[in-house]
Amino acid sequence: MTTRVLGIDLHDAGRDGVYRVAPDDPVTLVGDAERAGLALARIDLADCHDEAGARQRIATLAGLPAAAGSWAQLDAALRADEGAGRVLLFDHAVAFCRAAPEAYAASRRALEEMARAGHARGVPFFVFMEFPDNETRDAAIDA
Repeated sequence: MTTRVLGIDLHDAGRDGVYRVAPDDPVTLVGDAERAGLALARIDLADCHDEAGARQRIATLAGLPAAAGSWAQLDAALRADEGAGRVLLFDHAVAFCRAAPEAYAASRRALEEMARAGHARGVPFFVFMEFPDNETRDAAIDA
């Protein structure tokens, strides 16, 4: 699902959220983020087995200097370096969900909160990831 299909302008912080994507969407989404001038981090969760690993992977691939010991610390580090906004594009999120369903769920909740905080500041913060097949709800945040 591209931003065109979703009807999203990545400059619009009012549409911040966590969005479901199909496995073949990332290339298009990378281009969309680049054209919007947003910081893009592509995060591979294929071998993550816990929240700490996911947080560290996000921090490292988002180019943050400090380790993220908590979601609050990661959020603060991302905000300090957010510039015009941010797009996090996750690869293999379903593999992470299968390996550690509770850590996946907690990570999703934390990312949704981070998107809400971006919305409150008026700064675009978008997360794109595959959802498990049995998860059909629209996770886009309607803030």
